[in-house]
Amino acid sequence: MQASIGVATGYPDDDPGELLRNADVAMYTAKERGKCGYAFYASGMDAHVLEHAQLGAELRRALNSGQLYLEYQPIVRLPDGLAIGAEALVRWRHPTRGTIPPAAFIPAAERTGLIVPLGRWVLREACRQAAEWQIAGGTPTISVNVAVRQLQEHGFAAEVAAALRDARLAPHCLVLEVTESAMLGGGQVLQALDTLHQQGVHLALDDFGTGQSSLGLLRTCPVDILKLDKSFVDGVTGSDRQAAVAVAIIQMAQALGLNAVAEGIETQAQAERLGQLGYRLGQGFRFAKPLPAEEAGRLLALASARASGGGHRSGGGRGAVLEAPRRVAE
Repeated sequence: MQASIGVATGYPDDDPGELLRNADVAMYTAKERGKCGYAFYASGMDAHVLEHAQLGAELRRALNSGQLYLEYQPIVRLPDGLAIGAEALVRWRHPTRGTIPPAAFIPAAERTGLIVPLGRWVLREACRQAAEWQIAGGTPTISVNVAVRQLQEHGFAAEVAAALRDARLAPHCLVLEVTESAMLGGGQVLQALDTLHQQGVHLALDDFGTGQSSLGLLRTCPVDILKLDKSFVDGVTGSDRQAAVAVAIIQMAQALGLNAVAEGIETQAQAERLGQLGYRLGQGFRFAKPLPAEEAGRLLALASARASGGGHRSGGGRGAVLEAPRRVAE
């Protein structure tokens, strides 16, 4: 069980109701810093909490008024950059504030519980879009981020199955990305992940290497893909010491029969070095920024046409990247 604590201090003649309100404000501040923490009330917190409360109320309206949309960052094979799928990323176009970055509204969604309906909308829209791309040609995978709160909801696995069924999308075309902390969320979370895995949905461990996971967790949890965090990609063209984590993770993935995706690739040198190390998949600005659905669809269609037309000029068996591991891009 995890708890966040807010602390407010005062004098014997202070208003008890005011102290409780201040403690509540401090508690929300502690939640924003992460679970299992505490914070002492300080002047100035009120305005911060009020701003986040207002943002949460506006996000609730946004869910029902078409202000949210998805962009898609291609996931490519290395080092040639042929797109084999895409990650769905939610965006918010506010009528007066303009585009609000996810880093600003996702915490508000998690704090208010709106992350559940928000995640449901993202899942359904991403599945619908992937099915539309497949009608146009090719079978790209679609990756969707899933919050811990969603996994803790009763019936989440059934919700995913319904989204796939309504979109007419095969389960193996969907990759659900979860964080390391989500994997540590207890029996109900693991049960949901096991059910999803049995249904044929692929599971990716996001930002791998930055959290609390262990080798024991990788051995027991139903994971198909490790996503190497950008902080480790940045050092792959440097010294052996700087590249050591990226080397260790790909060796671990290969030993466990998992695939690995390198995130945040920004240069061709990084792409080539990661390919040399054994990484077969990656994503990042070197290949494409997050794109509108139409642009991402064109890129995936072109890649599919190139792949079906005999492969890329680089030759040398690169097509095998689309087949390995067995359950990533069937």
